[in-house]
Amino acid sequence: MYESDPDSKLKGALSVGVPGELAGLYMAWKRHGRLPWETLVRPAIYLAANGFVVQPYLAHHIQSAADDILADKGLADIFAPNGKLLSIGDICLRKNLAQTLKEVAKHGPSALYNGAIGENLITDVQAAGGILTVQDLEHYTVQIRQPIVTETMGFTVLGMPPPSSGGACIALVHHSDFPSPDLVSN
Repeated sequence: MYESDPDSKLKGALSVGVPGELAGLYMAWKRHGRLPWETLVRPAIYLAANGFVVQPYLAHHIQSAADDILADKGLADIFAPNGKLLSIGDICLRKNLAQTLKEVAKHGPSALYNGAIGENLITDVQAAGGILTVQDLEHYTVQIRQPIVTETMGFTVLGMPPPSSGGACIALVHHSDFPSPDLVSN
């Protein structure tokens, strides 16, 4: 699928897979959660609806992706309202995300995997040339895998196993790669 355009596996509609984070978080909550689901989602709704201050890290990434942001109406509406890229100290609002999260708070993952939110996602992805389908969402299941466990810098780190690269990268970090705190001077 990516042979003629290798960049399409990283960028664009063909890079879009089934979003699994919501289903994973919900499963973790069902197994281990104590608070009501809506209570857990409420802070994210608040931030999306009322906005948050753009910090240096986000401002840097907005600037580095300026061309892509300005070329995409959806991204531009969020990160370049009124045609101007957000910068440090600006307020980033996500009103549409707030509405989506309200549905997720009320209906759980079914709002995405079996509801109008998912149908809208599929419509947008396919209009942009992607191949994601409603059936892909409906048949998504959470896979529980053994984490990669690493001891580094005095911490036990649990990371995602392949196909994610995060756990493997962390496993390659050794405390000897970093100077001892007593060797670091101001």
